[in-house]
Order: sequence, then C-alpha cells, then structure tokens
Amino acid sequence: MNKRPVRSLLSLLAASAIALSPVSAIPARATTDPGEPDIAQMVRSTSLAGSFLAAQIATKENDDDAASAYYQRSLELDPENLELKRLYFLALTATGQIAKAAEIARSVPSTAEQSAVVRMVTAVDAIKKKSWAKVGEILKEPGRTDLDTLIEKIVMAWSVFGSGDPKQAIEIASKIEGPDWSQVVRDYHVGLMAAASGDDAKAEPFLASATSNKTAAAVLPETFARAMEALARTQARMGEVDKAKETVERGIQLFSNHAPFNALKADLDAAKPLSPLIASAQQGAGEIFFNIGTAISRQGGTPFAQGYLQLADYLSPGSDVVIMALAGVYETQKRHERANSYYERIPAESAYHRRAELEYALNLNDLKQVDESKAKLRALIAEDPSDILTYMTLGGVLSQHEEYGEASKIYEEAMNRLGTPGPRDWNLFYRAAIAHERQKQWDQAEPLFRKALELSPNQADVLNYLGYSWIDMGRNLEEGLEMIRKAVDLSPRKGYIIDSLGWAYYRLGRYDEAVTELERAVQLLPQDPTLNDHLGDAYWKTGRKLEATFQWNHALASKPEPADEAKIREKLEKGLVEDEKPTVSAN
Repeated sequence: MNKRPVRSLLSLLAASAIALSPVSAIPARATTDPGEPDIAQMVRSTSLAGSFLAAQIATKENDDDAASAYYQRSLELDPENLELKRLYFLALTATGQIAKAAEIARSVPSTAEQSAVVRMVTAVDAIKKKSWAKVGEILKEPGRTDLDTLIEKIVMAWSVFGSGDPKQAIEIASKIEGPDWSQVVRDYHVGLMAAASGDDAKAEPFLASATSNKTAAAVLPETFARAMEALARTQARMGEVDKAKETVERGIQLFSNHAPFNALKADLDAAKPLSPLIASAQQGAGEIFFNIGTAISRQGGTPFAQGYLQLADYLSPGSDVVIMALAGVYETQKRHERANSYYERIPAESAYHRRAELEYALNLNDLKQVDESKAKLRALIAEDPSDILTYMTLGGVLSQHEEYGEASKIYEEAMNRLGTPGPRDWNLFYRAAIAHERQKQWDQAEPLFRKALELSPNQADVLNYLGYSWIDMGRNLEEGLEMIRKAVDLSPRKGYIIDSLGWAYYRLGRYDEAVTELERAVQLLPQDPTLNDHLGDAYWKTGRKLEATFQWNHALASKPEPADEAKIREKLEKGLVEDEKPTVSAN
C-alpha cells in the first residue's frame, strides 16, 4: 500500500491564451548568492550572440528576470531588430513591467499571433493613464477569438465608464454574447458597473444572475465567489441585510476557506457600511484579467495565467485577490521565493493575511528552511490558538520530516481546541491517525481512523489506509477488504489505491486476483517503484518468473528508496523467498 505525504476555463480559454505563451514564468532566483557574480555585470559583458543565447536559455528555464535583462542587452547591441523587440516585449509583459512593455509595443510588428497581446497591453496602459479615448482607438477592431472579444469588450466598457458615461458602459457590456461561462462574466461586470455608479437596484439582478449558474462555481470559482461578495455588498447597501447575510452564508457553504466571506459576515453583523467591490474603471478592467487569469490557472495554464494576472496587478496594484493569485501561480511553478515576495505584500489588516502567512511558511519549508517554517507556524498558532488549519499545516510539515511524535502532539492540541467536530474535520483525525500509526501506536491510531470515517464515510484515502492496515495485521480481514474495494470504487483512477487492493489479495494468498489489480495499478502509475515491485512479486507467485524479473528491474530503474532497492536487488539475485513477508510501502 502507498501512503504518500499529504499536501488544487475550458479548452477555449487555454487555446485563446496563446498571446502570452512564449515567455512563461517567474525568475528562478530572487537574490544572488554571495559567491555568484553580479547579474548586471554579467549581462553588460555579453556579446550580441551571447546575450541572445543567454536570454533563450533563461526563457526555457523560466527565469524571466534574466531573460528580460539579456533581451534588453541584445537590443542595446542591435536596436533595430524587430524580433528582439518582440521577445523583449513578451518578457516585460510576463514579469509585470507593463509600462515599459507598452513603450516597446509601439515598435513591435503586429503579427496575427501577437496582435492580441499587443492590443491588450497597450489598452491596459492607456486605462492606467486614464486615456479613455485612446482605449477605443486601440480596440476598435474585433478580437480574433471569443475570449479576446470578451476581454476587449469589457475593457472597452470600463474605459467608457472611466470617461464618465456609466450608462453607455453598461449598454456595451450588456450586449456581449457567448457561451454560458462568458455570460456569467458579462453579468458580473455589468453588476459591478452599476454598483460602482451608485445604482444598486440595477446592479442586484445582474449580480444575482451571475451567481445563479452553479456550473460557473466549478469552472470559474474565483469569479463566482467575487460575484457573491459583490452581491452581498449591494444587498446590504440597499437595506436588504438579511438577504446579504443569506448570500454570505451560501458563499461560506460553497467556499469554506474563502476568507473574505468570514470578514464580510463580521462586517454585516456589526452593521458596518459597505463599499462596492469595485470602485473605479482601472479596478474594473483589472478584474476581467483577474477573472480570466485565475480560470486559466485552474486549467493548468499557469504560463498564460501569469500574463493576465500581471495586467490585473498593473491596473489594481493593491488588490489582495490579484496578489494572492499571482503568488499561487508562482507556487505552482515551484518558484517559492518569488511567491513569498508577493505574500509579503498582503497587509496585516487583509482578510487574506493569515492565509498568506501560512503559504509563506510552507514555501520556507519547500526552500529547505525548515526551522524557519516551523517557527513561523508556531508563532501563528500562538497568535490565534483557535485556527485549526494552522495546527494541521504545522503537523503536515512535521510529518513530512518524519517528526511523527511532535506531529501527533500538535494534532492532539488541535483536536482539544476543536470542540464538536463536523464532517469537514475528518482530515484532522486522519492525519493524527497516520502520525500514531507511523510510531507503531496502533491502539491510538485505529480509533482516529474510525472517527475520520464516522465524520465523512466516503473518504477513499481513509478507507484505503484503515482497510489495508487491518489486512496487513491479519485482523478484520473481510471488513478491511470491503473498505479497500469501496475506496477503489470511489477513486478508480488512483493507482496507489488499486495497488492496495492488489496487495491485499497478495497478502491473503489470492495471487491471480492480485496480478489483475496490480497490473491495473501499474498502468496508472507506470514509473512508481513500489507498484512495479509488488507486481513483480505477484508474477513470481503465479509462476511468471521472467515477467517478475522484468518488473523488478523496472522498479530499480524507477529509483526506489535505498532500503527497498536492496531488497529488490536481492530478489533479482535469489528470487522471491517463499516465506518472505512482503513489505508495505508508505503513502
């Protein structure tokens, strides 16, 4: 069984986002190590060919800061090279240097491939400078894709709003047509415009419409949550406080970890006056880039998302949601230092502050600054001992470094703070159970596994862990096997759970059935050394010794843990010892 450590638009969006693709990501380093040469000096000393090659390498390594510097050096040496200007423009956009990118854009050839991003960047710069009429000139031609058209029409509408004509802006935005998800975005922005103009009565039905499409909650969760927040604010300003509270409660049910809902709930309870979610044309235009950027990021298109979010940050530099989204993109790309540089921008009074601090601590852990990570998490616990998530985060860091004794103490402290547990608390009991199981404290672990299932009976990982543990100990065999089968039914694409079912059959001596399930598991996770090792053992037991040798060799090639590697090499040399008790791998 695998017990791995515990640590989240449609194709049209990804396809339409080609404009920001050539330069994809975040600088690999935020500071220069003492022993490294100064990057500026290195750039200045390069030749044209050397700087261009260095820029290309930096781009492939997702070091946009270095790429931008080397492209700038290339242009200094060859100032009329249009291709260098295009690449420099893209690098500047990817790193958020939008004003400079807009300057370069004036001399970039508007090829079919790059016209969308050139138009967007120059239009955004015009909005930043409140050059409203210029925005209309830039965007007078229709976009090439549905996504381009949606963005450009909403940007155009906000520019008209900025010029002092909210009625015309709402009319422009209201005429946008397209698929269901685009209508959600349209209604949301029309509602924002009406609310920002002071017409809450007009805003309310549009925002209600934007939050009535349940499919959008899955496809556009960040936008959907923002629309619910905007709706609640509008309802409260209209004097419909009970409706506003109902909207917030619905939001909390849908997005339990969305901090602004809890803050908004507190403001409503305290009868505080609420401002519109969006107050200016710049913020409104920034919001559409945030909407699209977060949607693309959820579809795995973080390089594309980065560019849109940089445009949002340029227009709304104080927006916490944009900063958090950018930091999340950098985390996904494993650029933890850059992510933390954004988390540091979240002010203490922000509803996102605590979440930013938690993510900052996790990034410290990923950067191998483990002691600093643990110290920060302990300080956060001391600051708010009621925040269960912080206990779980610290427990996860401790468990990752196999400090299970300390982790179990942290989880115990969290459970004591919890009060009456609910269905969402199953994970706390599950993690605590694992910490005790790893210390071979089964009498303490088993009740915690059972409690996790009592709180949430259909958690595949818990069913898998408890069921296999019983089989491994020769206890509750039938119940354990049924638990694993249920886990497979719940998660039929999780190779490590299917491996548990196959390995359970193996431990019960049902080798043919073991082979069937283990072959399925290996198809799903072909490079997992544990699964290949298990399948090799099952083959050996069914007399398929040549195939067993092949699987063991494949397991070795997949770089198993040193202890497992020694056992696999012994099996390759001597075969499977008949009375050998197979080893359970960890998840």
